[in-house]
Amino acid sequence: MNSGMLEINKKPEKDGLPAATYKQIPESDLEEEAVKRPKKTVTKEKNNLDGADEKMLPGEEKNASEKSNVNANEIKFTANEKQNGDAKLDIGDVKGQYVGMSKEELMKYANDPFWVRLRWFLFISFWILWAAMLVGAIMIIVAAPKCNPPEPRTWWEQGPLTEVKEEVTKQQLQALKDNGVQGIILSWFSFLDAYSFLNQSTDYLKVVKAANELNVSVIIDLNPLSSTKWFRDSEGKDDFYTDYYIWQKPKGVNATGSPEPPNNWISKENRSSWVYSEVRKEFYYAPQSAPHLNFRNPNVIREFTNVLVGLIDKGARGIRLHGAPYLLVDLNFADEAIIAPEGFYHTEYGFYSHTKTENLHEIGPIIKQWRDVIRNKTENGAPLILAEDLNTLEPFKVNGSLIIDLPRHSKLFNSSRKLSSSLLHNDLKSTFTLLEHNWPLWEQNNNALPSDVMYTLISLLPGVPLLHNNETLDPELLKIRSSPSVQYGTFLKYQLNNGTVFAYTRVSPGNPGYLVAINPTDRKMVVDFPKEVRTISQEITVQYISKNYNETGVTPELKIDAKMVPISPEAAGVFTYIPQKP
Repeated sequence: MNSGMLEINKKPEKDGLPAATYKQIPESDLEEEAVKRPKKTVTKEKNNLDGADEKMLPGEEKNASEKSNVNANEIKFTANEKQNGDAKLDIGDVKGQYVGMSKEELMKYANDPFWVRLRWFLFISFWILWAAMLVGAIMIIVAAPKCNPPEPRTWWEQGPLTEVKEEVTKQQLQALKDNGVQGIILSWFSFLDAYSFLNQSTDYLKVVKAANELNVSVIIDLNPLSSTKWFRDSEGKDDFYTDYYIWQKPKGVNATGSPEPPNNWISKENRSSWVYSEVRKEFYYAPQSAPHLNFRNPNVIREFTNVLVGLIDKGARGIRLHGAPYLLVDLNFADEAIIAPEGFYHTEYGFYSHTKTENLHEIGPIIKQWRDVIRNKTENGAPLILAEDLNTLEPFKVNGSLIIDLPRHSKLFNSSRKLSSSLLHNDLKSTFTLLEHNWPLWEQNNNALPSDVMYTLISLLPGVPLLHNNETLDPELLKIRSSPSVQYGTFLKYQLNNGTVFAYTRVSPGNPGYLVAINPTDRKMVVDFPKEVRTISQEITVQYISKNYNETGVTPELKIDAKMVPISPEAAGVFTYIPQKP
């Protein structure tokens, strides 16, 4: 057979018509002959009679039945005598499968300039984008807010501090240093004339010199309010000193003919704050018996600045001021408002509000001037603290910033009243609110609980304990105080065991937590800490116990079950634990 896909065998049939039979020709023969045979042009004039010669079944390597989408029932054979016995084969539409390009065909484009450029463009773009993302990631890391470690506490913030007198010896100072004291407050001349003492205080200079030799910081206790140094000149109306003090003319005369004070200001000694001068024929303000300096006069402010400079030059490393809340008085000298609480009379201090003579808001800028001098005159800065308990911080702020160090409000610890869990909890809450969570100074004078229990309580609170003469802290408490959890950690307080036990925690991320528990009652208590404080682990370690803590199985460095912790009457314990998620 010469060509085509069909082989036609003619056999006579009963009706005389020729019959066509289909015989599949091997694909190899079809491919070979398709290559050799010249292409034909099919036109409409030939009715596509030769179209069957050009139409090939799909498939290269697999069986035609597997490759073809043609149903055998759709194939039709039509005999045509005019075509020399040839037959027309109509197999309908053939749907071929998509076959991808071979490797040889793809290689034709490998070196095509367009595709070469495209490949290089995509390659370079990828690495540029990758580098840009890397740089972007680095920039985000660099520009992101840093989690800076907290600033190290200064020596006066670390504490403890203690008060000493001029009789203290060098050996005693060495003992204080060995017992962990960070600084001393030298206060023997607190109420002496601060403006003259440098010329009269050789004992003071000896203490400062000895402390400096031992590298013990000294805070000087001063009262800037009063002085008699310039009083005679002011009383005599010397041009320069005439208003160094606060002077007012009499309001009038009383029934006895004596001059009346200019207003109703009463001192804490329950007497008039005004004293009449027969020389000047005026009253001078003297709430502390001595004439009160006029700090609205810039020259007076400068006089005390000179005192501070002299102290720093002599070796002082900090200043504590007495009387700072009373530094200024009302410019209009108006009467104090009467509050008349029960039990007070009009001749007593508690009868009045004292808003005209205490905590005036102009105090802050004056204190700031002195603080700046102290800071600038010392290498690592120095504290400026106040001796009084404060009822408000507002007068000691400038532009919203507190300009004093270690504010104090020790009302809770200066009372002899019986302490309870609720009292400790509520008073500490109000104290921290009042002090606006600044780092305060704690001084305790309460004898309701043993001294070591009270010092355990205040030593691990946020702030600095102030010790009395010859008092020290237990070495273990000092060690705990130096931990990050106490120096920087959070503070949470609790009333436990039906309100009978007071406790608080100190926790800093990445460090063990500390639990301080105080039993102020006269009965033994057993506390389930994890039940009431969810962050407490099931097991805690005893770090420190007060002297009267006498419970079997509760000794330092021993791990105990946190669900059944016995606490002796009027005792304190300090425990460490692994903080748990609440």
